[in-house]
Amino acid sequence: MQAIRKVLVIDDEPSIRESLEMFLTEKGLSVAAAATGKEGLALWRSYEPKVIILDIRLPDSSGLDILREITSRDTDVKVIMITAHHDMESTIEAMRRGAYDYIHKPLDVDELDHAVAMAQHIAAASESNAALVCKDPGPDPRHYIVGNTPSMRSIFKTIGLLSRNRATVLIEGETGTGKDLIARVIHESSGLQDQPYVTVDCTTLVDTLLESELFGHERGAFTGAVESKKGRLELAGRGTIFFDEVGDLPGPLQAKLLRFLEYREFTRVGGTQTYRSQARIIAATNRNLVDLTRKGRFREDLLFRLKVISLHVPPLRERIEDLPEMVQVFLAEINRELQTKVTRVEKEAMNRLRSYTWPGNVRELKNVLTKAVMESRGSVLLADAVKDSLTEIGTELPLNKGLRTLDEVEKEHILQSVFQADGNLSAAARALGLSRPTLRKRLKQYGYYGV
Repeated sequence: MQAIRKVLVIDDEPSIRESLEMFLTEKGLSVAAAATGKEGLALWRSYEPKVIILDIRLPDSSGLDILREITSRDTDVKVIMITAHHDMESTIEAMRRGAYDYIHKPLDVDELDHAVAMAQHIAAASESNAALVCKDPGPDPRHYIVGNTPSMRSIFKTIGLLSRNRATVLIEGETGTGKDLIARVIHESSGLQDQPYVTVDCTTLVDTLLESELFGHERGAFTGAVESKKGRLELAGRGTIFFDEVGDLPGPLQAKLLRFLEYREFTRVGGTQTYRSQARIIAATNRNLVDLTRKGRFREDLLFRLKVISLHVPPLRERIEDLPEMVQVFLAEINRELQTKVTRVEKEAMNRLRSYTWPGNVRELKNVLTKAVMESRGSVLLADAVKDSLTEIGTELPLNKGLRTLDEVEKEHILQSVFQADGNLSAAARALGLSRPTLRKRLKQYGYYGV
């Protein structure tokens, strides 16, 4: 861990080098200094610091070139660029080449102190054996459902059974639980990878256009129909057509969809020819369709037709034990998308993720992780970055979550208290009126790390 205390200063101004050396030494750090790029690179190789303060303009080279040389060989070293020249292009280029921070001269002591402290914290987390390590890059999340809870294992079994037939499926669950992913896995598990997978978003298409989108139309069927067009059902062929948020389907279209499900036949708008579809129908909703039928807002006979096989996707808060594997899979995806290399997670970061209530479910988890990866600026997902990401989003649960057991309410209240106490178990125990040993026992029951 001694390397973490080492800082290298590369700047051609003697006064800057001396001032920084004095300031950092008083902070208990070991400091080496160089006046040129060549000297700086030599010291970097021999001194092996984890934090480098680098001037962007040096007498023998560009600080940006030195930056690229260093970060291409050591992705864990944190380089703080300093410059007296305030221009947008240099700032953007420095951050693009891997700089940890970019500070203007004259240097603000507090800003520099914070940057060095955070860089050291990231370096310490990178070397710490206490960090949770994502050893496996994880499967492609676009084709993989994470889950080891009984409810998810039941879904996997049903998907396996569905692979043998083309039964109509209704997937129910809160927004963000991954209903579209499950529909895609059903499609691909049925040997239909080479067949179309067509989505109809029932929330975005207006009544007057939805029929044409679904069944297609003939030329001249209405104003603007200058040529014939195939609808989604026809485009799906022998593949799958996925009705997303089918609970929002307008009444007139409900009747037409019911008629299609009964006979598997349809006619284009403005046409007379009958077409037959062999596509599998999968529908999904975040609404209670039984309640909608009672209120007369959804056809009961259509519900029966859609619910040949039904799957209920549990919210993330009800399968929180799956969260560590989800984090690993999502980090692999985020690393691919953003060209980042986050492979470790601080224990406190995982604790914060586990104690959050996730009103936005799996979709929210990915958004939080994406923001936290950008904030962490290194190979470790930091607890502070996770905290900031969660704070921006808030911790309110959805109002339509339904009735829950007393144990579920108690668990949520305890985890929320720990979260609001920033992980301080003593403070959380006092607020809850529990002893610290009792709180620790409860948290272990919930799978809370590091207690």
